[in-house]
Amino acid sequence: MGEIKRREFGRLKILDSIRGIAALIVLYHHIFKLNKAVFKSYFSDISFAIFDFISELNDEAVLLFFIISGFSIGLSTLKRPLNDKSSVNGYLYRRFKRILPIYWIAILLSLIIGISLNILYMSDFSLRNLFGNLLFLQTTNAIPQSWVVPYGLNGPLWSLSYEMFFYLIFPLVYFINKKFLKKLNLYKKYTILIMVVLLGIVINKVVIFVPYFLFLVGFVTWILGYICSYCFVMLKKKNLFFSLNLLVGLILTISSVKIPSDSINLIGKGMLLNGLFYFTMILTDGLNTQKIQKVINGFFYKLGEGSYAIYALHYPFLIYFQKNGVSLIYQLMFLPVFIVCCYYLEKQSTQWKLKFLERKYFRLKKVF
Repeated sequence: MGEIKRREFGRLKILDSIRGIAALIVLYHHIFKLNKAVFKSYFSDISFAIFDFISELNDEAVLLFFIISGFSIGLSTLKRPLNDKSSVNGYLYRRFKRILPIYWIAILLSLIIGISLNILYMSDFSLRNLFGNLLFLQTTNAIPQSWVVPYGLNGPLWSLSYEMFFYLIFPLVYFINKKFLKKLNLYKKYTILIMVVLLGIVINKVVIFVPYFLFLVGFVTWILGYICSYCFVMLKKKNLFFSLNLLVGLILTISSVKIPSDSINLIGKGMLLNGLFYFTMILTDGLNTQKIQKVINGFFYKLGEGSYAIYALHYPFLIYFQKNGVSLIYQLMFLPVFIVCCYYLEKQSTQWKLKFLERKYFRLKKVF
């Protein structure tokens, strides 16, 4: 048999740059949303409409995080396959070490802001809500049936429960695929996933709300990012598969006003963005894009390295500014300092020696 072709790759800085762009859009969205009257009074109707359009790309920015997350995990597992219990433990250890420190800081910051604003009486700061967030059960407060909502009014924390769910369920999906679905082609496996997700949506709507079924909706976007990484590393093209996703995603996105389900709309946007991501990757493959990437990385790479901290920590500060009537100009002056601090905090957090996680890691190895 011939040797299997694989792409050799190092760190793809452009992925961090995309994260940086996504974080910047989310940050801008919340500044715009909380200062909408100011923007309205200072800018023309056309300028305001442009600012509003950019702000409305917030959902797409979060979905970009999901896509890049799935793509990055794909790159990681293609280098270090989840072949045994030790590799699964190593995978989980790296994921926990990556997400938990900043997440705990975000919850602590939300508490501190709540104390300073004297609003701990709100249900968002309750012990029940805190416990639910520590277990990553929070969903957006736009869902009436939510078990818990993001702690301390820190709205962006909703997506981190999705992220943790992706990390935890992926080894199981990886094992099921390898053990039972290996002979099925991609279309059949993807259809099974969509059917499971749709069943979860129906159960949430008709029977009982369970946040894990909601998290599965985001898993569709995440797993498509993972498939993109396989195509990238193994030099495989799935043009028809991603064309169909692109087409279905475009139809669902255009019809979103007529579709009453936010979950279906989220799936549609995820399909559309993954299709665009895939074909951008295919069309630029083999082209000399180093200069373009260098320019993009020059603006956004450092931002991307602090993107997780920016995403998780910015909203409590904006709430504090709003409650205290801090003018927009002072908020904008605060942002560069905040972004630099997030960069160094995230870089440092990855170096922290979390003995709790290490003990859990070795304990898991003994159990397995």
